[in-house]
Amino acid sequence: MKAIPLLLFFLTIFGGGLSVGQTPLQTPRIGVLMPGGTTDKEAKRDLDAFVQGLKEVGYVIGENILVEYHAANRKIDDLPRLAAELVRGDVAVIVAVGTTAITVALQATKTIPIVMISGGNPVMRGFVKSLAEPGGNVTGLSSTAQGETGKRLELLKDVFPKILRVMVLNADRKTQRVENSIKAGRQQGMVVEPVHVYSAEELTQAFGIIASRRPDALITVRNAFTIRYAEEIVNFTVKHRLRSIFASREFVEKGGLMSFGVDYTASWRRSAYYVDKILKGANPAVIPIEPPQFEFVVNLRTANKMQWKIPPQILLEANEVIR
Repeated sequence: MKAIPLLLFFLTIFGGGLSVGQTPLQTPRIGVLMPGGTTDKEAKRDLDAFVQGLKEVGYVIGENILVEYHAANRKIDDLPRLAAELVRGDVAVIVAVGTTAITVALQATKTIPIVMISGGNPVMRGFVKSLAEPGGNVTGLSSTAQGETGKRLELLKDVFPKILRVMVLNADRKTQRVENSIKAGRQQGMVVEPVHVYSAEELTQAFGIIASRRPDALITVRNAFTIRYAEEIVNFTVKHRLRSIFASREFVEKGGLMSFGVDYTASWRRSAYYVDKILKGANPAVIPIEPPQFEFVVNLRTANKMQWKIPPQILLEANEVIR
């Protein structure tokens, strides 16, 4: 008896097996390239959204579509090998998650269509020629939009009108988002000062700098590093009673006060529509890039613990309130 292929192992986990008489060669195969894992809470929520999106456009995993999940489990150096495996496997589409995975996927293939999730500013990063006409083998969803940083600071000011000095914990070597924060803060009458951190050792030092300068509030640039240390960052803000607004819900679910940022789960779900278009013959070079959806999340438990009053209109504006 032959060994069960790895592909069938994934099918067992993510949606059942093949029907009688069906072979993997008779159905389109999709590869998902992701820097994180597949088992934590956030990943499961996103993968469920992707599966739901596929169902909405007529696909059921194991019946009329196959999906291979190649996850680096935060070992970023593994991404090139994982991408090469997908290319050798001749998948019909690669769904690449995050700017690092998108970069690696593009290095691995210029012919297999790539649907990006969380593509940052794809024009600035060189993934596509323009949002309206990408011009290559990449399309999908960006994860930046004009005014996002300003909205974050505006919400912070709405809740805490007396805020004047804000520090931003930056773990992104590209400084565009920090520059946007400084500019947006100036428009809100705030002084925004960055603290740069790229390693666990530097994070401890950064905490010391922030604590000594005693800003009115803290914001954090979202990337793989800050997500990895989200719990430590949140615990620091709570310990020092730092008012804060983060760039994604992961921080708020761990006890952070507020977040305004991309709804990544919605992006996963929406990516299935891009997969469907490509499988039906659309050319990724002419499929426009979509901006992301955004969500505003408030942790009322943390606000009550800190004895901070959240105005009723802010709670009404929130997409979700954790009580």
